[in-house]
Amino acid sequence: MKQTQLYYALMLFFLVLCSCEDDIPLFPEENEFMSLSTKSSITLDENILQIQATMQKVDSTIPFFNRFKELYGNPLWQYAIPMGEEDERDISFFVPVYKDNTKKIINTIWFFDLVGDTLRYKTITRDNDSICYYQQDFVFDELSYNIFGDESTAKIKFEASPQTRSWVKEYYDCHYGIIQWGEVEVHKELYCKERTVWKQETVIDFTDNNPIIGGETPIIGGGGGGTPSPHDNKKLNASNWEQSIPEIKKKIEQLGCNIDTIPIALVTGCGSNARVIVDKETGKKRIEICYKLFDYEYEDQTSILYHEAYHCLHDKPLSNEDPMILDPPLLISMPIECENYLLKYVYFDCTNPQQFVAGDKIVSELYSPEYYQNEINAYKSERLVVPNVSTKYDAEREYMLWRYMLLGGHSSLMYNL
Repeated sequence: MKQTQLYYALMLFFLVLCSCEDDIPLFPEENEFMSLSTKSSITLDENILQIQATMQKVDSTIPFFNRFKELYGNPLWQYAIPMGEEDERDISFFVPVYKDNTKKIINTIWFFDLVGDTLRYKTITRDNDSICYYQQDFVFDELSYNIFGDESTAKIKFEASPQTRSWVKEYYDCHYGIIQWGEVEVHKELYCKERTVWKQETVIDFTDNNPIIGGETPIIGGGGGGTPSPHDNKKLNASNWEQSIPEIKKKIEQLGCNIDTIPIALVTGCGSNARVIVDKETGKKRIEICYKLFDYEYEDQTSILYHEAYHCLHDKPLSNEDPMILDPPLLISMPIECENYLLKYVYFDCTNPQQFVAGDKIVSELYSPEYYQNEINAYKSERLVVPNVSTKYDAEREYMLWRYMLLGGHSSLMYNL
């Protein structure tokens, strides 16, 4: 009887083992280009399919994929995390790359950035200097947890329900990450992917046209339909901004601001769309373009750069460089049209958008009155000189003008106490 029970137990064990092995495999056969993770039966995004087809074409021109797999492993496309605006064809994908000799952890991400019909891509490893500097290396742990769950050997575990937020495409898809010591939770923090940090890694000046490292190529099957804007070929991007500077300065001069002697440079690690930097020793000014500027339409870009040019020529010096910390914070009321702007364009993809709107009504510091007046003057002039902008950017600058006028009034009162 015991031998019979043992026999059935062993049969059951092998049946379970075989059923697991006969399930859809984690990696398909080697002759399939671009191994797909089929651990789940989710249908791949159309953009992902176009990216796969595009990379297959790249591989047919410059064979690289076999070597890529030797170095980094297989891309798990079905676990790709999207980030951006798919309807506007401005979207990025974090594709985890898994090497089976690692213990249930992701150490490489194949990052793809699709804007219009142009695909830029970069192989990014966990020890990437820029990613670590801007504290974005948690994304490797997040992808590890998405794939392996509690069996992930990465340091950080993540809650299943995301708390998302967006600020002009900068922050997106935030999750609470947990670090445990055994079964005890010792740390919990909200981790947010910053798209700009990852996008700037796809600049290909240093890739030497090696697809294993990264590159730029037209997307196969591109073209989202519709009538292209007459300014589409003028829109600034990471590839054309430098050669566009003479035309930019000429157009801004036609709008009334001559900035021929003011340098313009593209910078990384910048959270705004553009800004003016003043050298404290010489007093000389320069305009810095941030990667976020490339997310705007051409007329919006023109308006934004005019705004910075106006700052260069007309700003009044600040009476105090350091902000005044408010304790307790200042609570402000907000017009319904401003709330609508935040809900429609800023926090539109949040789990709880009203919570973030409420956060924007809390002011914890105030700058000197000159700071706000400089912004008010620039926005008023910009609105007058460049009236024809996108609906979205028009709403943005109206909101910012309202906010600077309100805070400027409070600043005048507080600094004159």
